[in-house]
Amino acid sequence: MKKIILMLALSAWAVAGFGQNYLDVLRPFRGMEGRSAAESGVIPAAYGGSNALTGNPAVLSYVDKAFLGFDISLDQVRGNSIYNNTIWDQTKSSGLRFNSLTYVHPVRVFRGAWVWAVNIHPVRSYSSSSQFSDVDPDGDFNYRKSVEEQGDLYAYTIGTAFLATMRTSLGMSFSVLNGHNESSRVWGESDPLDLYTFDTYVDSLHFEPEYWGVSARVGLSTELTDLLHLGASVEFPSRISITEKSSHYEADFNDDGTTIVYTDEDRANLDYAAWGPWRLGVGLGFVNRPLSASINYRYHSYATIGFVGNLENPDTGEDIGTQIDGEVDDYIQNVNEFSVSLEWDLRPITLSFAGSLMNDPLTYHLNNILRLDTGLSYQFASGLGFTMAYRSEQWQTGLDHETDAGDARSIDVENLFSKIQLGFKYTF
Repeated sequence: MKKIILMLALSAWAVAGFGQNYLDVLRPFRGMEGRSAAESGVIPAAYGGSNALTGNPAVLSYVDKAFLGFDISLDQVRGNSIYNNTIWDQTKSSGLRFNSLTYVHPVRVFRGAWVWAVNIHPVRSYSSSSQFSDVDPDGDFNYRKSVEEQGDLYAYTIGTAFLATMRTSLGMSFSVLNGHNESSRVWGESDPLDLYTFDTYVDSLHFEPEYWGVSARVGLSTELTDLLHLGASVEFPSRISITEKSSHYEADFNDDGTTIVYTDEDRANLDYAAWGPWRLGVGLGFVNRPLSASINYRYHSYATIGFVGNLENPDTGEDIGTQIDGEVDDYIQNVNEFSVSLEWDLRPITLSFAGSLMNDPLTYHLNNILRLDTGLSYQFASGLGFTMAYRSEQWQTGLDHETDAGDARSIDVENLFSKIQLGFKYTF
């Protein structure tokens, strides 16, 4: 009977994951930033000219020579599961991949500046991994709960900036977004004491949303004095179309080699769309070569995120959009982001640093998201240059659950996503 109760509880957990909710419309817009931690800034510090396209595009006007650049990155994902103030479980993974490609072209004009740029790079990376393994308090089972997510949202962006007055630049950019997110939630149990006829029990929920969308932003940068710069940026709500397929699998693998499958369901091609948040940035920069520095603030208005589709809750018949709008009000909050950037232009060597701190958009995650960037670049007289950079983002989640014996476990997870980037740049 205990086993039956356990299966019913886990089935309810998995089936609940199939219903669309506020997390489905938040998920495409939440993840490791692919840009500099000061992307809404007012000076080129920590930009390298390319991040301005999806940050403050007005900063492009500072680029005076055409260049082509690309970089690859070694991505690392780590999750530390903490129970009773002890790191109980740790997951790690890494992989090498193409990261970005950028071309920036200043146009020859009689007076002022006019710059065009195109760029491909990830604006979001969704990778995270965590698990918690232990013995059930009654000693009957070993169990493991795990959550794993991976994927990216790439932006294919074109933008321009021009000098509107002698001291003020305006910029704008437009992006086509494409990516995917693959997520798995697994509960597994084993019978190490051979008390039952099953060897392993697995309840797995897996889903894969594919993303297509558009986004746009405008920016301003003005020189208040020779040393002091002011900048502002507005990112309009992105619209992303989502095609999602998912599967639910639940089975016992028995001692005699047989398998009892309780659930083996696929749901394919559920189509809907989501609107993203407004992002409003402002920054103040100090420029006294070779040193540049900025302090920045960005407001993320999540009141605009929402669900677009003709779906109904299969249990209540309620319109999913109405349901999600209520959940957004209850569980998602606006975000305040503060950032700083520094750059030492000691040509041919340039050193940069950027960092940001922001609150989690989920109201029940009472913690902050910390991002740090450091970079070093070297430019040869021939026009060839290279960049090495380290970027990381840290945030917290949880793996709370209740065991078969009724013991509630509160598990904190420290997540770290980092990338070591190696880039090459040719200046024409």
